[in-house]
Amino acid sequence: MLKFHFNVGNDIGNSEQDIYVDGVLVRQPNVFSLTGQIPWSDDDVDVQKNLKNIYDNLAVSIVSGSGIQTGLYTIGKHALKTNGENVTSLYVKGNGTKADQMVPYINTLSAIAARAVEKANALGELADEIEVIVDMAAALPVKQHSPENTRKMRDKFMNGTHSVSVHLGLTKKIDVKIKFDYVHILQEGTPVTFALQMDSKGNWRTSGYEDTNEGTNQELPLFKEFAETYNLGDIDGSFLDGKNVLHLDCGDGTTDSPFTRGDAVDKDFCDGVNHGIGHAIDPAIPDLINLAPHAFNSLSRQQYSEILKSQFSGRPHKFLNEAIQAFGPHCGNQVAQIIKHANDQILNIGPNEIDIIAVYGGGSILMRDHLFPKLKELAESTRIMLFYVPKEYAVTLNAEGLDFFVRSPIYAQLKQDYEAATTAKKTVKTAAKEVASTKEN
Repeated sequence: MLKFHFNVGNDIGNSEQDIYVDGVLVRQPNVFSLTGQIPWSDDDVDVQKNLKNIYDNLAVSIVSGSGIQTGLYTIGKHALKTNGENVTSLYVKGNGTKADQMVPYINTLSAIAARAVEKANALGELADEIEVIVDMAAALPVKQHSPENTRKMRDKFMNGTHSVSVHLGLTKKIDVKIKFDYVHILQEGTPVTFALQMDSKGNWRTSGYEDTNEGTNQELPLFKEFAETYNLGDIDGSFLDGKNVLHLDCGDGTTDSPFTRGDAVDKDFCDGVNHGIGHAIDPAIPDLINLAPHAFNSLSRQQYSEILKSQFSGRPHKFLNEAIQAFGPHCGNQVAQIIKHANDQILNIGPNEIDIIAVYGGGSILMRDHLFPKLKELAESTRIMLFYVPKEYAVTLNAEGLDFFVRSPIYAQLKQDYEAATTAKKTVKTAAKEVASTKEN
C-alpha cells in the first residue's frame, strides 16, 4: 500500500474552499451533491480525463465512523456543473456553525483523497489503495470559535479512519484511507498575520506566497498600492512586523474582525458579524431572475457569485450588468452594517492603538466599489492606515497562513502538548479501571 504524510492548511469558506494539501493549493466551490450512481460511463476514456483534471471531475464515496454522512458525492465544480442550484452548501443564516454542517468534512476528505491520487499518479505509482496521515490546521469564524465547536470539529476529523474512494471511471477507483494525526482549529482571520508577512519559504513577503521570484503577480506587488498611498517607498512584509492591525476578513456569511498586536491575537477584541456577500446575493437572486427572466430559471448562491466574479476574467458573463444591478442595493445594506461594526471596533479598541486596518477575503473583492470609499473615510478620520489587499491576493491569505502555520514550530509544539495531555488522560483512565477491578475482587 502506498503511504503519504500530508500537511493541510484548510480555509473553509462559505462560498469557496481554499485548501493547501501537501503544498498544492486546491480551490473549489464549497458545495457537494449526493448522487445515486457513479457519473462515469467507461474506464478507457474517463480515467485519463479524470486523472488530468481530477479536481474538476471529483466523484467520491465516503465511509466514516465519526458521524460523517456515508454516501456517493460529486464535489465542487463537478457538483455545480451537474446539479446546478440543487447542491448542498454552507448555510450562512441563523445560528448554525460550520462545525455542525457536513460540507467542511466531506469536501476536506475529498480534496485530500484527490491530492493523494494526483500525487500517486505523478509518481507513476497509482496503486489501488493509498494511506494518508494528515496534520491539519483549519479555522472557524470568530463568533463560532468556541471550545465546544473546536473540539467538535477536531474530533470529527481525528476520531477513527476515513475511507474515501475516488471514482475515476465506471469501475476504476482508488481507495484512500485517511487518518488525522492532529488537527488544530484557529480563529478565521488570525492566520493572515503569518501570510501577510512571510512567503512559504519564510522570507519577507513582497508578492506571491509560493514563489517571490517568479509568477503572475510580479507586475502587482502585494504592497504597491498601499505603499504609494502613504508614501512608504519600497516595502515588504517586514513593514507589518510589530504593527497593531485590525483585520476585516470579508467572507460570504461573516465578516471577522480580529485584532492583532504584532504576531499575537488580542482575544479581548476579536469579534465578527454575520454580514457578507452571501447575505447580499441571496436576496439578489430573485431580483436578477426578474431582470433576466429568459436567461435564468433558478440560481444557487455560488452560481451568482461566479457571474459577479466574471467581471475580472477575460470572459464576462452575458448578464453581468443585470447581476451587478440586482446585487448593488443588497450589497449596500451589508456594507452599511460592516462599516458600523468596524467603527464600533475602532471605538472599543481605541484609534490610537490601531496602526493599520487590513481588508481581505473574497467578499472584499465583490464589495470593493461600495466598501472601499467608506472605509477610506473612516480610516482618515481616525488617522489609521487602510491596507485594502489587492484582489490577486485577497482570497487565499487565510489558506496561505494556515499552510504556514501547520508547518511551523508553533503547530509542532501544540501537537506535542495535545499528545501529552491525551496520554495522561489515558493513563488516569487505565489506573481508575485497575482500582475499580481491585475493589470488585
